[in-house]
Amino acid sequence: MSGALGHLRVVDFSDSLAGQYCARLFADHGASVMLVEPAEGSPIRRMAPFSQAGDSLQFFHLNTGKHSLVLDRGTEEGSAAFRELLAGADVAVLPPRADADAIGAAHPHCVVVQPSLFGTDGPRADWQGPEIVLQALSGMMHNNGAAGREPLFGTGNRAALASGVGAYLGALTALYVRESTGRGQVVRVDAAETAASMCFPYVMQHIYNGTVRQRTEQAVQAGQVLCRDGWVCIWIYNFRWHALLEALGLPELEHDPRFADPAERRANWDALFAIFQAKVADMPAEDLVEILQRAQVIAAKAYRPSELIDNRHLKARNYWESVDGRRMLGPAFRLTRTPRRVQGGAPAPGEAAQSSWEPRPLPPARRPSGRPLEGLRVIELTTAWAGPMSGRVLAYLGAESIHVEAPNRVNSWRLNKDRPNPVNFPNHEPGSRWYDRSFLFNSQNVNKLSCILNLKTEEGRATLRRLVAVADVLICNFRPGTLKKLGLDYDSLAAIKPDIIVAELPAFGVSGPMSGYAALGPTMEMAAGMSAMIGYPGGQPEGTGPSYLDPIGGFNAAAAVLTALIHRQRTGEGQYVEVPQVEAAMQLIGAEILKAGETGDDPAPNGNRVGFASPHDAFPTRGDDQWIAIAALDEGQWRALCAAMERPELAGDPRFSDLGRRRDNEDELTRIIAAWTAGQDKHELAARLQAAGIAAAPVQTPKDLAEDPYLAHRGFFTELEHPDAGRHRHPGLPIHLSATPGAQLRSAPPFGWHNRHVLETILKLSPEEIAAIEASDAMATEPLEGA
Repeated sequence: MSGALGHLRVVDFSDSLAGQYCARLFADHGASVMLVEPAEGSPIRRMAPFSQAGDSLQFFHLNTGKHSLVLDRGTEEGSAAFRELLAGADVAVLPPRADADAIGAAHPHCVVVQPSLFGTDGPRADWQGPEIVLQALSGMMHNNGAAGREPLFGTGNRAALASGVGAYLGALTALYVRESTGRGQVVRVDAAETAASMCFPYVMQHIYNGTVRQRTEQAVQAGQVLCRDGWVCIWIYNFRWHALLEALGLPELEHDPRFADPAERRANWDALFAIFQAKVADMPAEDLVEILQRAQVIAAKAYRPSELIDNRHLKARNYWESVDGRRMLGPAFRLTRTPRRVQGGAPAPGEAAQSSWEPRPLPPARRPSGRPLEGLRVIELTTAWAGPMSGRVLAYLGAESIHVEAPNRVNSWRLNKDRPNPVNFPNHEPGSRWYDRSFLFNSQNVNKLSCILNLKTEEGRATLRRLVAVADVLICNFRPGTLKKLGLDYDSLAAIKPDIIVAELPAFGVSGPMSGYAALGPTMEMAAGMSAMIGYPGGQPEGTGPSYLDPIGGFNAAAAVLTALIHRQRTGEGQYVEVPQVEAAMQLIGAEILKAGETGDDPAPNGNRVGFASPHDAFPTRGDDQWIAIAALDEGQWRALCAAMERPELAGDPRFSDLGRRRDNEDELTRIIAAWTAGQDKHELAARLQAAGIAAAPVQTPKDLAEDPYLAHRGFFTELEHPDAGRHRHPGLPIHLSATPGAQLRSAPPFGWHNRHVLETILKLSPEEIAAIEASDAMATEPLEGA
């Protein structure tokens, strides 16, 4: 009964990365988890990378804290034992082939979770979905890599594991509502839809004004330099230009006509970074990052996975843990009252002492009404993507989320600090209230209320404290220490509302030598060990997508809040929740980090090529910068690909006759396949290859996603009317509950749209009090100039 979820029992019958990660998160927080395996063991046990002892590090990473039961459901005895397990389980995590609806009907107390690649019906239900396929379809891959070269899929199995976080989120939500309804329900989460939800701002931009971003058109804001011991990414905001030059000891560049204004800098970007490179080549990378961060310039070292093991910051935070004498990653998020306590390492097959639990009593059922989190109130002190994403997930599930901004420091995704660029607005028109028309802000703040409070004024802080008194959750993604400076730290807020849950999303955590560092999704990707594994042979580390780790951080924060809410529902206790976004993201490449930690060797960037499949790459198709991802995952797929190419002789060619030979001759193999794909339609070819049993996918652009038949079948888009931006389709979220589904009901709010509603309806202030606050500097309906 320890941990936030110590009262729960989970049967993990899944055989996927997503399912087993979902169940591991339950085990992390105290649930008793039974992994049900066939006699030959879970297929994840045979998945690379492998430890020096020969076992799967992927299996170890995903199954610590569980018990294993070997069960053959094909026998009458096995089916009976499985039914007994379900009778005593609170949560069942199922493989895609299971009949989730039938199992849910037979065990109405149970929350039935079914992660899958593409769902069990509709377009692509029978498609194969390795990571390269998921990333190609999501729109993420289209952004990655150098113009004119093959786009890059990334690394590891990040989309699949992110869908595991989504499945955990959905399961917790169903458990939360079960307390009032007395019944479980079916939760479905697709990896392909999850992957699309990690990249939707550019889809929203296309819907707003038809823009299809190309890699040749990416805005230049960041660059990299190679220091003595590694690469450093430097992010250059225009308003930090002077500080950057002072920090680097290059003040003379401020008067250099090549770099005098942002447009000139972009035109001379390579020359600028050549100067930077000459200046820092002999510096240790961490020293350069420290100098820049002290000047409030965002920068990060591209850590190699093996470097994370002895990383001074992670050591200072006591991040690494040990189980059964083996190193394991620390938690994705930290809860103060109910910290993670690992209950043993990955189980041996069939080591469970029992095969069933006592049946759960069935409480009286009540009809569910509305969305699952209705009645919860969330205060958001957030900006940009990760923080608003977490509040957006909770609002989608029914919580009332109040997005609080200051008139002098508004959400950066309103873009009011920059000269309005038409590419960010509906029909390319900024309009008079451009800060309400940005596709970025409006993609991320659906279903929310907008309240403007200047927290640097006593009236603003006092109003927020009154709001806390009637709230359940406060989410903040400002720098660590900001809440404390405002007198709004957890202890102060808990004194007002003892059961409040306060969640902060610092990039590097609230303690440790890097805790004060500012970060963005791309620099967090560097710090998490991901970028060092992504790139072309011999090239620099690469980032992926618009800001891949921001939405991941939002998912993890929503999961952490829901974990704390389940504990509060049972005990009445609130708590402080810390979501260090870099540490949470490291979970998605956990097996690769553990492998590098064991051997000291790091995977060398090699484009899209991997050790377990060949071909595994992107190939050109008809059109400008149009590509198809193809992966032959076994010898059968290789032979099928040769047949599809009408080149059956290639299967027996000595250069390509097995995986090792194909990898040795991959350049030649790539030329042969590229000559065949060139000139073909990427969508038609991918469908034909998948029908032949070959993993393939078009590398989709934002336009492709907006027209995607799979996403349409999933109901991914919702048409919403915005008072300033007009009526548009809005991308959704991948978490589907059968009895109490989430929904997108309102577009993002205009600035200060709900000020009066908050004061009058939520806080129930008198007319005199309302008039005083509205007349003060604490509240506004328009951003201050230059905010």
